[in-house]
Amino acid sequence: MKPYCTQNDGDCKTCSLVNYGRDCRNNPLHGGPRPGAGAPKQAPPDATRRTFLLTDNEHNKVREFINKLRAAK
Repeated sequence: MKPYCTQNDGDCKTCSLVNYGRDCRNNPLHGGPRPGAGAPKQAPPDATRRTFLLTDNEHNKVREFINKLRAAK
C-alpha cells in the first residue's frame, strides 16, 4: 500500500486507476527505465554511425583495417 493512497482504504488492487496502470497520484505502477537495461553498447563510446555502400570484397578489407586500428589502441 502506498502511504498517499486515498481510495478504497488504501487497497490499490481495487482502485479504478489500476486498470490504466496508474496509482492515485498518476504514477506508473510497472515499467519505466532501469539502470543497466537495454542492449549493451558494442561500438566505442566516441564512435559515430556512418553509412557506406561497399562490395563484399571492400567490406572485408575495411573490416580487417578497422580491427587492426582498434587492436593498436
